[in-house]
Amino acid sequence: MATIKEIAKLTGVSITTVSRVLNQDKSFSVSEDTRLKILQMAEKLNYVTPANRSTKTNNVHNQRTIGLVYWYTVTEELNDPYYLSIRIGIENECRNNNFNLQIIHCSKDNMDEIDNLKADGIIALGKFSQHFIDKLYTKFSNVVVVDYLTKHYFVDAVTSDLTGAMEDIIDYLFNKGLKKIGFICGVEHTFDGEEILDERLVAYKKEMFLRNAFNQNYIYLGKFTADSGYDIMTNIIKNDELLDSYIVANDSMAIGCLKALNENNIRVPDVVSIISYNNTSLSQFTIPSLTSVNINTKLMGESAVSLLMERFNNGRQVAKKVTIPTNIIFRDSCV
Repeated sequence: MATIKEIAKLTGVSITTVSRVLNQDKSFSVSEDTRLKILQMAEKLNYVTPANRSTKTNNVHNQRTIGLVYWYTVTEELNDPYYLSIRIGIENECRNNNFNLQIIHCSKDNMDEIDNLKADGIIALGKFSQHFIDKLYTKFSNVVVVDYLTKHYFVDAVTSDLTGAMEDIIDYLFNKGLKKIGFICGVEHTFDGEEILDERLVAYKKEMFLRNAFNQNYIYLGKFTADSGYDIMTNIIKNDELLDSYIVANDSMAIGCLKALNENNIRVPDVVSIISYNNTSLSQFTIPSLTSVNINTKLMGESAVSLLMERFNNGRQVAKKVTIPTNIIFRDSCV
């Protein structure tokens, strides 16, 4: 069985840091990058805390089972730590409450796996069509969707306040005198093919209309990847269409944008400001460092498990929609 000492050696941090992170010491301050690195290594080595070993031994016959229906593949998750962080929050909270967690990476090819799952509750992490959510609820009476706001009357949802963040960003930029604001975003589809209307795009249009500053040509759509961000910004520069500032829907796309700007010797933020979403660990290491919206992914995962626990304990059926607040972490990429 893996030890704290082994994890400390493999991650390059102290034994004390590993111990306090793995034991969920809330008084201990550590960077998100370090925390995720420790948790990933612990997961890889199948580490279980002594307290949880004892609980697991004593209560193995009393465990509830939670199914995590996950729309990301392992490869996609490695390229985008946003969902990884939510998943780790879910896993830790399940472990802390002695829940058995079964993960199903969702695809059209493994629907039988979902149909055959025996679980007391389901957490659906990602973007799912209403039809798919209805199907989940037909089979499982306790369902929580994370990162997608379902309108289902009996299905709980946990989301982050992306709209509020957009309002705050545009307020900030206008107060700095930057009124030509572009929005760079990826286009997503549910795993069964429905196009998703991005909440940030809706909020961007609304806020820019309210300020009489909306221009359809200021919206650029691609994929949520660094390559796509790079291609979009390269075309903007090539066509001499550079604006005062850009709001970018995630850090990966923003990193691609910065690369294109740096290659063309366009100084950020002197010429153009960049603000992105997600505040992943990479955002502090770009040149310049990225101003980014901090999304409390760990709390999103924990809240999903808490909603299921509430249903288990009191039998609640009517849905709750939980919105986790966001905040902007200001760095060097915007004025």
